[in-house]
Amino acid sequence: MRSRLTTGGARVVALGLLVTGAVVAAPTSASADTAVTGDVPATATAVAVFTGEPADTAIELPAREAAALETAEARAEGRPDALAPPFYDPGTARVSAPVVSTGDVTAVPYAAAAIPISNLVDESGVDETVPGEAADKEEPTTSAATRGGTVAAQAIPTLYYPATPAAKYSLSRLSAVRDEVLTAGLVGQASMYSAYVDAPRNRVVVEASAVTEGMRNALATRYAADLVALRLTPGETAGVSQARHNDTSPFYGGAKMGPDGCTIGFGWTHQGARYFVTAGHCTTASQNVYMDRYSSAVGKVIDDNWNNSTGSVKINGASYYSGDLSLVKMNSGFGMTARMWTGGPTSSTNRPVAGPASRSPKIGDKYCTGGSTKGSICNWKVVATGTTVRYDDGTVARNMTKGTKHGHCTAPGDSGGPIFTINSAGKIVAKGIHSGGGGGGGDHFTGSLESPCREWFTDIRLAEKILPGIIYKY
Repeated sequence: MRSRLTTGGARVVALGLLVTGAVVAAPTSASADTAVTGDVPATATAVAVFTGEPADTAIELPAREAAALETAEARAEGRPDALAPPFYDPGTARVSAPVVSTGDVTAVPYAAAAIPISNLVDESGVDETVPGEAADKEEPTTSAATRGGTVAAQAIPTLYYPATPAAKYSLSRLSAVRDEVLTAGLVGQASMYSAYVDAPRNRVVVEASAVTEGMRNALATRYAADLVALRLTPGETAGVSQARHNDTSPFYGGAKMGPDGCTIGFGWTHQGARYFVTAGHCTTASQNVYMDRYSSAVGKVIDDNWNNSTGSVKINGASYYSGDLSLVKMNSGFGMTARMWTGGPTSSTNRPVAGPASRSPKIGDKYCTGGSTKGSICNWKVVATGTTVRYDDGTVARNMTKGTKHGHCTAPGDSGGPIFTINSAGKIVAKGIHSGGGGGGGDHFTGSLESPCREWFTDIRLAEKILPGIIYKY
């Protein structure tokens, strides 16, 4: 097991002036190794630097807008050269689906087409006091495992019309820069630890623990001064990849894996067999997997998307990266159930898993982590999606979701654990699989006002898309 911790606790401004990407006249020349310590606008030859967290004030989207944004994102992924990444604009309270000028006369009508919205499901919730169901150590019956609850009446869809402003850079261009920039060998690369697409500003943000004039110039030269911006987070790095203890078969999500000390994510099912999903960096291909109470292997890794030397890899013929995942098939005599441990690391409380989230994570979403070292920690907020992050061991995780919070952070051993919300029925909605985290000040695990916690996870919908099988649910 490897853990992913931030090495610094330096002050990060919670709210700052967001640089818009405007390019101003170049100032008097400065040495390439001159340190940049605050907000600086872009020039014709150097990218902007800012210190605030762009998503600090992001709101959790209403279900209607979140559903519309999900469809707009799918459209952009279908035509990535003609469309830019969509986003929710709080100023207009409307989803924007920007279009790039490529000469494609069908792009605007395609992006602007009405989006049918119906039968919205509220899957949000981070209140652990919501009553759940009592359970003993048994697997659900076939009917319980497959039921989806009461079927809602089919409503007549309402139509949502996104705005279609013009944009300079396409989804494909921005994604290519995000995927390359941390490993491109540029000046200051050792200080760069994360990159994500800032959709509202149509640019890529590179997070760095230190910034110099040379870094600003190198990024502008390789890409463009308005295509990339640097976010300065003094002294911070992504950290490293980060077990409920003594579980018995059939196992629950959130249980400690032994002896390496990661965490089981969620139960999984495929063609009648039982599996569980965890983080790819916790395992190796074809590895036997053990639990502390058993001397024999409880399962074996049958699929993963992680190279333990380099990080995320594309698998199963996919053209995209799918985060940090591993799928373990249970050996004969061992099982998984559709439940998850909740509460503290030694808690005996648990909840049934209702199934996967109906949409991908959106900026502003709140959620909980459920690692075996720290237990359930709620009130995380999504601040970036589709993120590339380089951990302290040099591995690079791609297509990750980033969240932040103040208070208690994740810790070594939490890797592979569940990311979830709790619905109004008290059931778990699976959102993802925890990969790594950092922040938390001097002890790395208690996020103060000046050094908030950070964590990265893989969207569970990516897991269902790339791995054989689906979430095992009640």
